[in-house]
Amino acid sequence: MSSGFIPKEKLSAYERWELGAFDDGKPGGLVPPAGEAPPADEAPAIALPTAEDVERIHNEAYASGHAAGLEAGRAAGHAEGLALAQAEAAQIAALGDNLRQQLQQFDQQVGETLLAVAVEIAAQVLRQSLRVRPELLLPIVREALAAMSLHNGHPALYLNPADAALVRTHLGEQLAHNGWRIIEDGSITAGGCRVEAGASEVDATLETRWRRVLEAIGTSGEWLEPKP
Repeated sequence: MSSGFIPKEKLSAYERWELGAFDDGKPGGLVPPAGEAPPADEAPAIALPTAEDVERIHNEAYASGHAAGLEAGRAAGHAEGLALAQAEAAQIAALGDNLRQQLQQFDQQVGETLLAVAVEIAAQVLRQSLRVRPELLLPIVREALAAMSLHNGHPALYLNPADAALVRTHLGEQLAHNGWRIIEDGSITAGGCRVEAGASEVDATLETRWRRVLEAIGTSGEWLEPKP
């Protein structure tokens, strides 16, 4: 007949727990009552983040990094755009200065060209006028004679041979009355004259008169006869 005794090592965990509640209170035999804190040497449990927490942290970090990147990009783009605009403005200003200089040079060249053309036209007109109307020399001769003092001895009027006959015809009597001599000189261009009296001289040759005209308008040049 069985005695009903069950060895302790064969008891289940539940049975051992329940039986321990009726122990005599020796250390190791009591179970902490419900609601009491665990012993001080046991570490508290650590709450691990859930999948939702990980996704939320990832999204927040991405959004923060994206915003910071956009701001940095805008700042860098603004600085780069400003530098580019300044460089383009400086280049445009340099092009404008270069264009103004070229226009000034062009204006000067055009002005000089127009002046040269005008001078050449004037020379052509004067040649044609003297050829068609040789009497235009007479006022020049009268002016040269008036500039010379009659108190000087042996005054002489030098003329191109083609002009000598014209002057004798129109001024011969007046010149003879005042003691002037007419001397033909092939080196004097038709249309001009030279007056000498003692040590004085009046140069009214065509070349000298033409040079004075050019100097008056701020240019220079010599009278050139057209090539035949």
